[in-house]
Amino acid sequence: MKPLREAAPTMPDPITHLIVATSLLWLFWDKKYRNYVLLLAPLAVFPDLDHLVPPFHRLLLHNVFILVPTIGIALYARFRAKNEVLFNVALIATFYLLSHLLLDLFTGAGVPLFYPLSTTTFGFTYELIIAHGSLVLVPEHPALFVQSEVLGIAVTSLALAVIIFVKNRLPFQKDVSHAAQAYG
Repeated sequence: MKPLREAAPTMPDPITHLIVATSLLWLFWDKKYRNYVLLLAPLAVFPDLDHLVPPFHRLLLHNVFILVPTIGIALYARFRAKNEVLFNVALIATFYLLSHLLLDLFTGAGVPLFYPLSTTTFGFTYELIIAHGSLVLVPEHPALFVQSEVLGIAVTSLALAVIIFVKNRLPFQKDVSHAAQAYG
């Protein structure tokens, strides 16, 4: 059966990356860190800098290893330096980079998540089918891909929820000591 419409894989434009990630952080992150949310917003499009090196587009900066420095800083800030501001800044930076990867998973082109260890691309392709008022997502070959950033936004929102959940489960020592004094 020949598809009604063949869509070439596309990528979310920089505005989509910026708006989705910044809006989610603005709405759900601690208000006292909003200045960092705005300051770090360019990280939402940072992975697309590998566009400047054509043979490596979607390779150099579109993988999980781009998250290692920010996660490392977050762990250092939390467990060694015990610096709440640096911890939050590092998590915000991590979310910006992660949101870019997650949104790009829904482009139909895929993302080489484990480059340089593997060039295998990961992603989702699907076709939106509306039948009798119901919306169904059907996995399809990339040539039948119809882009819908709604799923990318949903998965990105879920990632932020997980990051916030983990962040809230790692209280700082001062928080723990205050709680102990209240009960002690």
